Amino acid sequence: MTRTKSTVLLCVLFVGGLAGCDAGGPAAPPDPSASAGVNRQQILALGQEWVQCLRDKGLTRMPDAELSPEGYLQFPPVAGYNWKDDLRTRRTVIEACQPIEDRYPPNAFRPRQQFSADDLRKLAAYAECVRKHGLPGFPDPNAAGEFDLTGTPLADGIPGPLREQAEAACHDIWSGDVRVTGGSGGKK
Repeated sequence: MTRTKSTVLLCVLFVGGLAGCDAGGPAAPPDPSASAGVNRQQILALGQEWVQCLRDKGLTRMPDAELSPEGYLQFPPVAGYNWKDDLRTRRTVIEACQPIEDRYPPNAFRPRQQFSADDLRKLAAYAECVRKHGLPGFPDPNAAGEFDLTGTPLADGIPGPLREQAEAACHDIWSGDVRVTGGSGGKK
């Protein structure tokens, strides 16, 4: 599985603080070699080529590629449009643009954050807090620090007001990245 597919499948972003591959909180340290071998403009051009392919194949609302301050490729959502959910349901689009994805250098995307044992304990406490504050179906984190919504009542989406309520109540326990897999993760 390629990095982009993994990112699409493993990093469903909540709007606000309940997640984000690059939301605030502890993050992987910037990789000084993020542009080694391929310069920032080449990475951005390749990202835009991928975006254009996706748009040509029917993902017309796909946001433009951008570079993070550290030089990593990102595709920030625009006007509440969750392109990852849309793309996940379009296997033919993924396959059609795969040759472009295959050309991404290994350092085009931010490295995944590694969670310590203490972080995992905090994430478990965060999940318990979220359950107590309106989302009883929210799962415990797995060993990778991800919350798998597969088979939970939340797999089809988390209602915005409940998400916001839980996030506000539990922010003091964990304010970093919250990776959610196996569901749309967005508003219902």
